[in-house]
Amino acid sequence: MNEAQEEEPGSGQGPRSVHRALELLSRVVDAGPVSLSALARQADLPASTTMRMLRVLEHWDYVAKNQQGQFVVGARFAQSRFTPEPASAEHLNDLSAPILESLTEITGESSYLAVRGDANTCVYLREVQTSHPIRHVGFSGWQGRTVPMASSAVAEVFEERIPETGYVVMDAVVTSEATVVAAPVRSSSGEIIAVLSIVGPSYRLNSAAVATVGPQVIAAANELGAKVS
Repeated sequence: MNEAQEEEPGSGQGPRSVHRALELLSRVVDAGPVSLSALARQADLPASTTMRMLRVLEHWDYVAKNQQGQFVVGARFAQSRFTPEPASAEHLNDLSAPILESLTEITGESSYLAVRGDANTCVYLREVQTSHPIRHVGFSGWQGRTVPMASSAVAEVFEERIPETGYVVMDAVVTSEATVVAAPVRSSSGEIIAVLSIVGPSYRLNSAAVATVGPQVIAAANELGAKVS
């Protein structure tokens, strides 16, 4: 019996390789950005075996690599964590990719797309990290994560506490040294179906910079809303 056919003891029925791959995926989900060597050590697997399984997960878009070469949650896994409503929003994840990439390129800051989760949480569907060498590490690897919305810019947008500018500007919940600029993604009926945002160091996103990037965040959110409507 080869490895693919051998069952994992004490883990229920199924090939050992499947259990190991799911263990690696679970560790990526739980730990956020994590290196190959750390995953191999945590799972007690050879690096070559770990890499082979990660490549399969990466092929199916359940994991991805960030700019530092660490493994993070992939877009397919992120998309599987919510049931989009309304139905017109079901392709939000795929449609947002080029829009977020363009927004990050234009603003120079990392961009994110979040949807409502359960019990006052939100799920981050996609992120595009800036190429700037100075950025907040705490904002890398959010793709696929479910986090509380309390006191966040995402909550302000979903609750429609949006200033006349059309976008919300707040200190990030995890650190006051980062600034979030967020705008609503609306369906054709006007319902807010997602929140699009950028995050960057507060010294870089000062009031003058926010006055420039705020309308760009709105434009990107409106473009995405038009595509899913």
